[in-house]
Amino acid sequence: MSDAALLAVVIAAAGGLFAGRAWTASRRRGERLGFRSSPHYTEGLHCLATGQLEAAIRELEKVLRDHPDAIEVQQVQSHLYREVGKVERAIEIHRRLLSRRDLSRAERAHALANLGTDYRRAGFLDRAANAYADAMKVDPRNLHALAGQQKLFEEQRQWREAYEAQAQLMRLRKSDDGLVLGFLQAELGQEALRAARREAAEKAFRTAVSLDRRVFPAHLALAGLWAGEDPRRAATILEDAIAAVPERAYLAFAPLQQAYAAAGEPSRFVTLCEHIVSEDPRDWRARLALARHLRAEGQATEALGLLLRALDANPHVLLLHLEAWRTLRELRPPGPEEQRYVATVEQSALYVDPHICTACRYRADDMLWRCPHCHEWNTFVEERVGPGAGRV
Repeated sequence: MSDAALLAVVIAAAGGLFAGRAWTASRRRGERLGFRSSPHYTEGLHCLATGQLEAAIRELEKVLRDHPDAIEVQQVQSHLYREVGKVERAIEIHRRLLSRRDLSRAERAHALANLGTDYRRAGFLDRAANAYADAMKVDPRNLHALAGQQKLFEEQRQWREAYEAQAQLMRLRKSDDGLVLGFLQAELGQEALRAARREAAEKAFRTAVSLDRRVFPAHLALAGLWAGEDPRRAATILEDAIAAVPERAYLAFAPLQQAYAAAGEPSRFVTLCEHIVSEDPRDWRARLALARHLRAEGQATEALGLLLRALDANPHVLLLHLEAWRTLRELRPPGPEEQRYVATVEQSALYVDPHICTACRYRADDMLWRCPHCHEWNTFVEERVGPGAGRV
């Protein structure tokens, strides 16, 4: 047989081998996807879409009885187990998946990344770090593993590593959203501030603001750096912050009031609050701050008028009621029983200032920059409840 003929036979054999492998892979994929015709799969999707997680798990269990090799179903099932708090079941599923030899590279990386998230949710942080690292070895561009690593760094307050991971995520996603990067820079600034490295802190805060002007804590920290030596500069920084994120203006009221007073221009605080109220008549915080200022200036009647207007729109806010009682006490001295009641309320831990996370609905009595439940940044907003929630 000539060399040319021999080469032709080898090529034909190789072609047959590759074709056979492709047919086998196609058949195996078809077997894996056969679960999609199961009525239990359809019902499971319906339960999942309507938030019935336990029912969805039961339906997917029925699918897996008939299609035990359905990797996609097992991945969804493990996620559901994790969401309902049965993390050990999720870990078991991912370990079982990873023992299989027929996983594709992408499937193995995804299973490792999910195992890392299981471990992180269960509090096994070292195991989580190893699982994420293994996933990245299998697929260096695996977004799920990289996002898990980034969250793990945040939870361990490793801000520099979290920042670098987030920057890599943005490059892979081809996104230019710098909000999370900005908040991480603000954390780096606070870290530098605690170490008495003022220049590094200021640089980090300025970088945070340049990445996204909505990073309000960076504005506050920058103003705090200048409050003692240059109150006018501090006031300008805070005014810029309010212009960038008007819904967070109330967080700057106290330092702004101090800065204006230190600069010899206390009337500017009144002007600022009046402007905010004119822009948003439902802003009870600006009315509250202005009422406190007026009461301190001896203008209790004017202060009470502002508070009553704020209460018309926000009757559920305890802070308004407390300030109204204090103002009434100055206008008309209460009797001993009234004084005792007000004193009791002032010292009680009540639902003072309701906020809610827009990502997971976690509630808090204060403004938080990062949700302690879902770990997302800048998701808390004021929760409006009660009959005045929609009124102006």
